[in-house]
Amino acid sequence: MYSNRSAKQLRSYLNPKYLKNPVIAGTFFLTAAGIVTKLIGFFYRIFLSRIFNEESLGVFGLISPVMMLMHAVCAAGIQNAITRFVAASKREKSSEAYSYLFTGVVISLLLSGSMAYVIFNQAPFIAVSIIGERRCIPLLRISALSFPLATVHSCINGFFYGRKRAAIPACSMILEQSCRVLTVYILFKLSVQTGLNVSLSYICIGLLAGEFSSALFSCFMLAIKPDHSDFSMRKSLSCRKGISIVSLALPISLNRVCISFISTIETIQLPKMLVSSGLATSDALSVYGVFSGMALPLIMFPSAFTGSAASLLLPSVSEAQAQGNTKRIQKTIYLTIVLCFLLGVMCFLFFFTFAEILGKLLFDSGIAASQIRALSFVCPFLYMSGTLSSILHGLGKTGITFIFNMSSILFRLGFVFLAVPLIGFSGYIYGILISQILYDFLIILALRHYLLYDKK
Repeated sequence: MYSNRSAKQLRSYLNPKYLKNPVIAGTFFLTAAGIVTKLIGFFYRIFLSRIFNEESLGVFGLISPVMMLMHAVCAAGIQNAITRFVAASKREKSSEAYSYLFTGVVISLLLSGSMAYVIFNQAPFIAVSIIGERRCIPLLRISALSFPLATVHSCINGFFYGRKRAAIPACSMILEQSCRVLTVYILFKLSVQTGLNVSLSYICIGLLAGEFSSALFSCFMLAIKPDHSDFSMRKSLSCRKGISIVSLALPISLNRVCISFISTIETIQLPKMLVSSGLATSDALSVYGVFSGMALPLIMFPSAFTGSAASLLLPSVSEAQAQGNTKRIQKTIYLTIVLCFLLGVMCFLFFFTFAEILGKLLFDSGIAASQIRALSFVCPFLYMSGTLSSILHGLGKTGITFIFNMSSILFRLGFVFLAVPLIGFSGYIYGILISQILYDFLIILALRHYLLYDKK
């Protein structure tokens, strides 16, 4: 009898309906995929630090903001719009969902194709006149080829998110990262065996291979399980749906573009300001390469867990707001602040104490060790910001989150122009720390109504 009771209790905990909930299952898959890709990316960074010098990593880091800017223009808002419209489409009329998907894909391809053409042909001008580094020319050209692939991948992911089939985007994330790393590793091995120089372009070729594999996988998964009966490719494109997608995507894209544009300015100007502080150009690129390719990814690694928490917080807070349960929102905010701050303090103590060991063991770099120690002070505030902003999004305050984010980035950019030329890279670290504190303070200020809530 006791055994039967225990079995019933076990079945009650492992409720099949609960486990089959698409939101919960999707969150689990995305969380697991996020952690796996972070782990792969972390070891990939260590591998790159062993085959490329610090200056080369700095050169590659200069094109990263250009990639983020292109994604913001061509894909970010359209993916969100596809997700929303597909989710709202009726199940019995699935051709409507596919119509939104293919219309969005066409819009993204037109944008990404145009941007790829411009970047590929104007790479010398962009590299020399804007970025200020001629070695970025081949990197920009190879990366430009990946823009259309990345947009197709993003749009199809948006479709699957709307269909509550998050396992497919999760698998594509892991596949993309794995193919990227494997491609660079194979190219490196072939170069060593044939006696050729290891080229920095290998990283961009790996990026292209990763986007190609994920786009191919997404298209394949879209084709093998069609859930439509009245769908016609000829009738799939719709001007009306295109206008709806653009209308919803435009404000989201503008927000992303503004943030990406300022981040691009920051990335391009930081090495120049380091030169103004007295460093040689090669030394400035080395310092930036260590920061973007070694120290920052290590500091950001624990955010894989806070990011997973953020993905759970948004729907939870939205549900509590819809139910008018302010007390639950208050408890969520307090719990988030306490747990994330404690995680940040523990990471601060770990990174500060073992900075020398981590810098030497993982990257074989003394500069990385000093930067890890300096960035450790940011941890308590860095890990709070993602979860707190997710709570604001859950409350529907996306506009004010954008304003806070812009204020923080502009504040940090001010340190790049004013502090870095005077005191060197330390000025940038101070800017990161103070801007992160400012960002958290503004979010907590925006949540003060819930923090001070007291039901009589």
